[in-house]
Amino acid sequence: MSEKRETEFWSIIFAVFFGNFLAVMNTSTINVAVPAFMKEFHTDLPAAQWTVTGFMLAAGAVAPAAGWFGARFGFKRVYISALMGFFVCSFVSVFAWSIESLIVLRILQGLFSGMIMPSTMTLVYKTIEREKQAYGISLWSLSAVLAPALGPVLAGFFIDAAGWPALFYLNLPIAAAAIWAAAVFIPGTDAGAKMPFDLPGLILSFSGSILLLTAFAEAESWGFTDAKTLAVAGVALVLLFLFVRREMRVQFPLLNFEVLSHRRYAFSLMLSSVMSVGLYAGAFLVPIFLQRSLGLGALETGLIMMPGALVMALFTPVTGKLYDKTGPAPLILAGLIVMIAGTYMMGNLSIETTMLYVIIWTSVRYLGIALCNMPITNVGMSAIPIEMTGYASALNNWARQSIASLSIALFSALLAFRSSIYAGQGADAHASSAIAAGNVFLYSLLPLVVALPLVGLLKEKKRTVNKG
Repeated sequence: MSEKRETEFWSIIFAVFFGNFLAVMNTSTINVAVPAFMKEFHTDLPAAQWTVTGFMLAAGAVAPAAGWFGARFGFKRVYISALMGFFVCSFVSVFAWSIESLIVLRILQGLFSGMIMPSTMTLVYKTIEREKQAYGISLWSLSAVLAPALGPVLAGFFIDAAGWPALFYLNLPIAAAAIWAAAVFIPGTDAGAKMPFDLPGLILSFSGSILLLTAFAEAESWGFTDAKTLAVAGVALVLLFLFVRREMRVQFPLLNFEVLSHRRYAFSLMLSSVMSVGLYAGAFLVPIFLQRSLGLGALETGLIMMPGALVMALFTPVTGKLYDKTGPAPLILAGLIVMIAGTYMMGNLSIETTMLYVIIWTSVRYLGIALCNMPITNVGMSAIPIEMTGYASALNNWARQSIASLSIALFSALLAFRSSIYAGQGADAHASSAIAAGNVFLYSLLPLVVALPLVGLLKEKKRTVNKG
């Protein structure tokens, strides 16, 4: 019986691994492709960057619906359907004829990705016995960290060899394998009773998110304190406030904010959002620095980013094993401190920065992420009753994706703003971009430092639970 449970465990992990890997990979690969899109479609960085931010925004905006769809139709069905939609969007993206068409297709792709990530997380908690969930979620996280390790290298190779459309062809066999594995290995999850879909809530969430992202993305060109920027941001915040208020009052919400009554989950959600800022700061800034400032190719960029992501991939399962021995707080605290050190050192970027320097300090940053990521997720999700895990994972992914997409939009605006300042002081374009990238890394330190006290709150709650 024990052998059977062990086989089922690895079969389920195998099935969710493919889908989560695919969804995350399509952020990291596209980061490397942004310069290729700029060249192919004769567009500037802010426009090309929408292929990344639009995808992430859509993934975050639709995440609230994942909990409802999973509860209504069963998470296995939702997962397989999302994979099929992702497959179709990837195929059609090959034929994009302009940057606008590619952005639209990437947004559609992001909608399906936003259903994949919370579904796979929920399936881990619904189909794996509780004593193995910490290890299971560390392996689930491994798929998310292998994607940044392999994605940029694969992207660089295919872009150099066959152009940007090859990135979307790459998705097809992975998506097909994920669909097969999910159909064969994941146990059926029960569908719930019929309940109304909160379409007004989804419209409020999506509209508020896209307006807020637009304000962040255009702040550099409009002006950070310009009336237009402030007006768009203000309308966005009102819409998001109305969305939260509606979800707290409606009988069948897309996002069930009652999960925030579990304090450990609430603290972990805050830390998870901070992690998103730290993770995507590197994923966005490093490729831009290497290609625009140092003039490296896509494949070289992928190879330089690979060691750091492999460090993250190597230490993520180790963290899963350490979790039961140390508890979450020591791992999270150590991870944040390591991330702060690595991010601070990346703040020294300049045109003279060597590739070895980038490899060392991105590896340090990714080590910190490996120590933090799984403990932050599991300490919150393990506090949630099993019948609420779908809503908890949906809220987790909504917060992560929304904050990550807003962070990238803000980083892009700050990068352009700081570059223009250094260019005005007489530095050439390459040097200006390099120093500006370092500046933005330093800005991304702020949420990491602010998050440190939250670890103490998390530890207090954990100790209380143990005593009781």
